Amino acid sequence: MVTFNKFRHFVLGLLNGEHHLGASGDVVKVYLTNNAPDTENDTNLADLAGITEKNGYVATDIQNDVSEALGVASMSGVDVEWTVDADEDGNGVGPFRYAVIYNDTHASDALIGWWDYGSSITLPNVGEKFKVDFGTTVITLE
Repeated sequence: MVTFNKFRHFVLGLLNGEHHLGASGDVVKVYLTNNAPDTENDTNLADLAGITEKNGYVATDIQNDVSEALGVASMSGVDVEWTVDADEDGNGVGPFRYAVIYNDTHASDALIGWWDYGSSITLPNVGEKFKVDFGTTVITLE
């Protein structure tokens, strides 16, 4: 199982009130990249370029929501799955290694966190799928 890694700047942004991650708040999207995230220095979407949106792949809203119980807050998201629906250039979708979430409502598309899949992945054929499985929670704050 891949492990969630948060961007350092996200913590500061959260404490400064830049993020409103509940269902009626900010839109959080997930995108794919083959560039290694820099946890200390990447702050905004422009700092970490994603792969080209084509052939059925686009950055996608995770439909985030927040809950709290006994002083523990959690953000959940709906799993996202992409299916290669065309192969316009013979390359399908990819290569990518990282799935990254960011706050699409934030003025500079603030990065939140990422998962490393261990090696580059390419979906070369129409009908191939890739799923980002968030499990029961994306982020937990205690």
